[in-house]
Amino acid sequence: MEYLSDSVIACLLNKQLADTLDLRLQAIQSFFNVKGPYTEELRSLFSGFSKDLSSFADRIAERINQVGGYAVATVRSVAHESGLRDYPRDILDSHDQLDALLSAYSRYELDTQRNLKTAYEAGDTTTAALLQHMLATTENNLWYLEAYLEGIAVGLHGRKLPAWTSALSSQHRLD
Repeated sequence: MEYLSDSVIACLLNKQLADTLDLRLQAIQSFFNVKGPYTEELRSLFSGFSKDLSSFADRIAERINQVGGYAVATVRSVAHESGLRDYPRDILDSHDQLDALLSAYSRYELDTQRNLKTAYEAGDTTTAALLQHMLATTENNLWYLEAYLEGIAVGLHGRKLPAWTSALSSQHRLD
C-alpha cells in the first residue's frame, strides 16, 4: 500500500471539487435553457442533478478540511482546474443538452473512478468511501441521461419519461 500525504489527498479532492462544481453549473445551464415538449421532465432531471452535485461539493470540501487542506471553489479556480469540456453555449435542443451532459458525466465518472483507486491505494478509506458513494450516484444519473436520450429519440408515443430519483436518498449517509 502506497502512502500519500494529506496534502496530496487534498489536491486530489480539490480537483474533484472543481469537476463537481463545473458539472453542477453545466446541469444548471441545461435547466435554464431547456425548451420543447419535455421541458418539465428535463427541468426536474437537471434540478435533481444540481442538488446531488451540490451535496457532493459540500462533502468534498468538508473532507478537504478534515485532511488539513483548503477547499478552493472560486469560479476562476474551477474554470482553471476542471478537466471537463466546456459546455456548448448555443444548444437549446433537448437531445443536444442531454448529449452534452452525458459526455460531461461520463468524463466525471472516469475521473472519480481514478481518484477512488488512488484513495484506496493510499489507504485513505474515508476518502475512498466518499468517492465510492459519489460514483454510485453518478452511475445512477448516467442511467437517467441514457434513458432520457433514448426516450426522446423514440418519441415515447405519449408515455412519460422515467421520473428522476436521487440515488443519494437510497444510500447510507456518510456522517
